[in-house]
Amino acid sequence: MRVPVLVVLSVLGVACGYSSGSGLRGPSNNGIRTVRVTAVANDTYRQRLEVDLSAAVSRELAVSSDLLPGGSDADAVLELRILDERERTLVIGTRTTAPVREGAQETLVQVRLTERRTGKVVVDRTVTDRAEFRDPLGETLTTARQEMVADLARKIVLALEPGF
Repeated sequence: MRVPVLVVLSVLGVACGYSSGSGLRGPSNNGIRTVRVTAVANDTYRQRLEVDLSAAVSRELAVSSDLLPGGSDADAVLELRILDERERTLVIGTRTTAPVREGAQETLVQVRLTERRTGKVVVDRTVTDRAEFRDPLGETLTTARQEMVADLARKIVLALEPGF
């Protein structure tokens, strides 16, 4: 009785479009199982953003993909280059409140996954994210940055999927 139920559940899962893993499995994965995450550049004035982002991507790899973070002998190198970062004022405050009532931080990151042994570029994409903050709700540019880094890390790992 268990076997037919498992088969039906498996077929239903596939039919609904569910999938798991990084998408680098199978013949096109180039044997990639481990990935070293490096921040190669931060072309913005926002200091240490690349450090926070690299750490978040390493954590997200282990959570949201079948890839594992690796060291210098990893199968591939994931290079992150922060191309642009901007703060935006969405709603100006008054003199009695904070100068910014609502703002946002936006970041653009180049994501490049390169096979370590051959130097072949497997993925080369840009990923962007924007996080808002609202002063009346106790949110700040710092909380927006934390949210944005977490969201960017998820998007970067998803960018390793084919067809992203």
